[in-house]
Amino acid sequence: MKSYTGLSNIRKFLISLSIIFVIALVDYISFVSKARQIEMYDDLNFRLSSARVSIAKLEYILDMFVVARRFETTTVDIIKHDIDKLDENINEALNRRQYGRILKNNAKLAEGMASISTDWQTIKTEVKRLSHTLPQEEIMLLHNAVDVNTVLVTEKTDRLLSIVAESRKELFSDTKSQALETIIGFALLTLLSSLIFHKKILSPIYRARTTAKRVSSGEASARFDEDKFSAIGLFSEELNRMLDSLIESQVLKDRKNAALAEESGIKTFQMEALSQLMASAGRSISQNDFFNSAVREAVQTGSADGSAVYLLDGDTLRLKASAGFDDNFVREVSSIRVSEMKRFERAEAARSFKVYGEAACDGYRLFKDRGFESLVCAPILYNNETTGFLYAAFREKEAPNTAFFEALALSTGALTGHINLFQKEHGQKKFLERVLNQTPFGVAVFDRNGVCLMLNTVLRKYLGVDNRFNPIGEYSIFNDDVFAGEGMVPSIKKSYDGFSTEFIINYNPSLVKKYFFSGTPRKLRVKSIPLYDAGGEISNIVLLYEDLSEFTEETANSSES
Repeated sequence: MKSYTGLSNIRKFLISLSIIFVIALVDYISFVSKARQIEMYDDLNFRLSSARVSIAKLEYILDMFVVARRFETTTVDIIKHDIDKLDENINEALNRRQYGRILKNNAKLAEGMASISTDWQTIKTEVKRLSHTLPQEEIMLLHNAVDVNTVLVTEKTDRLLSIVAESRKELFSDTKSQALETIIGFALLTLLSSLIFHKKILSPIYRARTTAKRVSSGEASARFDEDKFSAIGLFSEELNRMLDSLIESQVLKDRKNAALAEESGIKTFQMEALSQLMASAGRSISQNDFFNSAVREAVQTGSADGSAVYLLDGDTLRLKASAGFDDNFVREVSSIRVSEMKRFERAEAARSFKVYGEAACDGYRLFKDRGFESLVCAPILYNNETTGFLYAAFREKEAPNTAFFEALALSTGALTGHINLFQKEHGQKKFLERVLNQTPFGVAVFDRNGVCLMLNTVLRKYLGVDNRFNPIGEYSIFNDDVFAGEGMVPSIKKSYDGFSTEFIINYNPSLVKKYFFSGTPRKLRVKSIPLYDAGGEISNIVLLYEDLSEFTEETANSSES
């Protein structure tokens, strides 16, 4: 069985409440009992007083009848009737059961009541002998006997009334004392309960509040310290577990945040490396410069011990750039047959592997022989085709996450493809410019606003373009004074609606003062042709200029001949 101190506060409270209830119930029963006894004393006092008055009345009537000598039948009947009524009252007072409790606890009262009962029986017996036929002498003797006994009953009744009054006073005083003790007891109990409540409830709450403030201020070592057997103690224990769990979670979160911060820093560093790689493509369109930047970033940012870029050339991988390798290695692996690379495949994702697992592969044995333990192979893709590989080699550590090297290879592939495409387009543009500049016709391209986008050397000669003025982006066919003066601008604008037009115009460049033209006046045949974009929409027009001046002169000379 658990001891009282081992019980919870709730159980202690219920037990204490039960004890208080029992004490209060016992005290209430005691009060009720004493109140009833007081009521009995009052009732007994009333009945004894009534009996005393009735006996005195009986004595007075008997004296009056004896002195007057009027003992008739009716008089005797009246006296006997009073005796019967008085006897009933006295017997009820003397023999009532409810008085048994107070008589049992009061010997003097019980003895007095018994003595009065005996004397009353004597009075009653004497009065019952009364009759109008009795001689005067006997009536006097009977009167004297009754008178003596009534005096005794009266005296005894007075003593009993005095005993009843004293007993009632003593009982009432005892009741008052008990009431005072009860009030004091409950006051002390209330004070004790308040102290216990303060000690067991309020003080722990105040201490918990202080601890909570310490926790909220950042004191991680603060803990709730209460009796574990109490409800608040159990609650504090759960709070401590919660704090431990929160601190553990915070530690794990801090570690995770630190790891994420470190990883984020690495990613940021890698993104900066990729940005620098892209920036190098903006500074130069040389593939060699770009490949060298890629392998440098693989070593510096990717923490590789060596890196190399190989491009496919038929069935051979040719080295384009490397970093972290010695010259002998570079010479030996400048080209590798695809058949020598056991794991060569046109994959779309980077992979990492142990070099020792590739011992049967001649291509990878070159890395193994120089102390490299693991490799990252990232395919260089462009237009969904593998154009080469970026290798990152590691000596004493395993290959890290391949995401950076994959991004580096993809960037390399994209920029390499775009550089090749740019160089191809640039070459085509240069070839087209040579063709246009060598054609015997003047050629110019205008946008939808009539602004010049391109013109060849022949047209520059026709217009007499000053070297101080660049017509590209400045010269507008709609603002040409000669075309406008001859009314040819509407004809040119028809080409923007999909019509090809042709007209002959006498063009004097010196009249176009706005653009500083200074060419020789010529007779030109101009053809306006619409140009369509990939969507089938007219985006530009091209004007072809044919010089008819020489033909006109030859015709004139022939006519003169």
